[in-house]
Amino acid sequence: MEKLRKIIHVDMDAFFAQIEQRDNPGYKNKPLIVGGPLNRGVVSTASYEARKYGIHSGMPLSRAKKLCPEGLFIPVNMEKYLRESMIIKNIFHNFTPLVEIIGCDEGFLDVTGCERLFGNALEIAKKIKGKIYESTNLTSSAGLGPNKFLAKLASNIGKPNGLTVLENTDEILKKIRLLPVSYIHGVGHVTNKELGSMGIYTIGDLADTPLEIIEARFGETGRVIHDMSNGIDNRKVNLNPEVKSIGREITYCKDINDLSILKSTLLLLSQKIARNMRYRGYRGKIITLKLRFANFRTITRRTALHEHTYGIFDIYRTTVSLLRSIDLNHNRIRLIGVSVSGLEHISEPGSLIYYNKNNYNENLTEAIDTISNKFGENKIILANLIERNDIIDCKAIKP
Repeated sequence: MEKLRKIIHVDMDAFFAQIEQRDNPGYKNKPLIVGGPLNRGVVSTASYEARKYGIHSGMPLSRAKKLCPEGLFIPVNMEKYLRESMIIKNIFHNFTPLVEIIGCDEGFLDVTGCERLFGNALEIAKKIKGKIYESTNLTSSAGLGPNKFLAKLASNIGKPNGLTVLENTDEILKKIRLLPVSYIHGVGHVTNKELGSMGIYTIGDLADTPLEIIEARFGETGRVIHDMSNGIDNRKVNLNPEVKSIGREITYCKDINDLSILKSTLLLLSQKIARNMRYRGYRGKIITLKLRFANFRTITRRTALHEHTYGIFDIYRTTVSLLRSIDLNHNRIRLIGVSVSGLEHISEPGSLIYYNKNNYNENLTEAIDTISNKFGENKIILANLIERNDIIDCKAIKP
């Protein structure tokens, strides 16, 4: 007989907004919306004070501004959020090797068999939440259950700063049946709408619908969500696969056709990507440039380098070359992005990488990072960026 699993799902509460409220006392207890640019971007995270106005992630910022005119709107600072994310992920791994990271602010942990080291599963969940708060001064919500579905559902029910246990018992399942079907992982906006057209609004409605009807409409996804509606979820907590790519993109405040501004943006993106790669212990070989035009047409171009690198100017020169190969034909650019793939792992995340006497660009990147770590990220500004703050500071930089 298979041993009953103990799964914990931990989700940071309004992660980006909470970090900003922690770091800026003036933002505390205020409706804070993180995202950008204001006139054309989307909400990345909204504080719980802002959510009372109906604001949620993915909402156009223009709509959020109408719903909450007095809200505080600030741009994304992804590098800062990723640093906090790394601290939290390390805490997860201190309790179990079976960690599945979801994005930068949540994760599943299989703590089955860890009782002798850290106490029972509930005590482990409490310790994880406590350690996160002790290390970051940030709150999190945790859910405990015998499978991933119930663990995630439990953490959602307990938000914010909650700790909820859901067991696969008849009593618990009766309560779960009353919840909206959208609480099931995998039921997004489109699926939820389709289920509604079938008269399925609650988890109980889905559980009571014959499996063959759901499978005929949704295929394999239908079988999975039908199982979940009955409290069944056999998915394992899997170690995350190797990182496939590391990238950033920027949406401009206004559409751009100035080549010098585009090049300055590529330099900024290259600097941020190189810093992230070095911190996470990767070099890359394939560079991809992404452009989205004013009419929302999107194109990509990529090329492979002769050798792996995390050098700022290796990435920058390659992206500029890719940009010059594109016939812009006076088209204005709405969004520009860069990513590096074909990665090789060269050190533990967050560790110092050895001096490479054969790559000046990597050594320059390391020197810039060392100064940034000691004195702050904004203490070194590459010359080409100094005159571009009016354009680049009002952007959304996304991972």
